[in-house]
Amino acid sequence: MKINQLFGVKSQPKRTAASATPPSPPESQGSVPGEEGSVNAVRQQLIQVLVRDTARRAGIPAQWLDCQMLLTSSRNQGAGMYVRLIMKHWDLRLLTYAAAFQKSLMADIMRFEPRANEWLYGISWQLDGGDSCPHQELPDPAIWAQAPNPAHH
Repeated sequence: MKINQLFGVKSQPKRTAASATPPSPPESQGSVPGEEGSVNAVRQQLIQVLVRDTARRAGIPAQWLDCQMLLTSSRNQGAGMYVRLIMKHWDLRLLTYAAAFQKSLMADIMRFEPRANEWLYGISWQLDGGDSCPHQELPDPAIWAQAPNPAHH
């Protein structure tokens, strides 16, 4: 299933003869700027839906996570995006399983967009739990020299 079919995106609207440009396939390397924007909009929707779906399947409350996308373009890499997952509620379990969540999300993205590694340049995390995190200050530096406490894993 193509990404455009998933979200019910129809082909580009008819243009007047004065503004017409030759159509190109949505997944082509040389897409026109308007079409590229449309593809990016669909990709953004896909990412948002998959973040919510991955969280729902994992049992993570919807209000705990959010995501933002940064669209970028460069001569070397072309157009693409970065995804920022925002942890809005502090919970050690979520932090502990963040890598597993990201791996599951990426597998879902690749299932719908097998070429995502060409336009998805990275996933980052932002901790934005406000005062919900009980650790508001760094501990004594000596703590980092100690062996980790297995009870906290």
